[in-house]
Amino acid sequence: MRRVNGKQQNTTSGASRLVALAIVASLAFMLCLTINYRAFCEMSREVNENQNLSGQIQNLTNENLALQEEIHNLKTDSESIRREARRLGLIGGNEQNPVPAAK
Repeated sequence: MRRVNGKQQNTTSGASRLVALAIVASLAFMLCLTINYRAFCEMSREVNENQNLSGQIQNLTNENLALQEEIHNLKTDSESIRREARRLGLIGGNEQNPVPAAK
């Protein structure tokens, strides 16, 4: 009778080892899944932030180019100088030469 009981214990012991192994494997899988999901979410957030910052950089670059062009026109184009002088109220609408700035 010992052999029958011994075989039953080995079978039960083998099954419990498989169950324990399955539990450990499933926990390891869930842990890996959780870590990868968190990394994916963080990467997605970083990609969105990078796109937003790239858009802001592009807008600032365009604004900078427009300001550089305006500065160049104010230094060289007499019509731009007259228009800005009129806007600032330094000359009237009919005057051709702007009033020199006081030093």
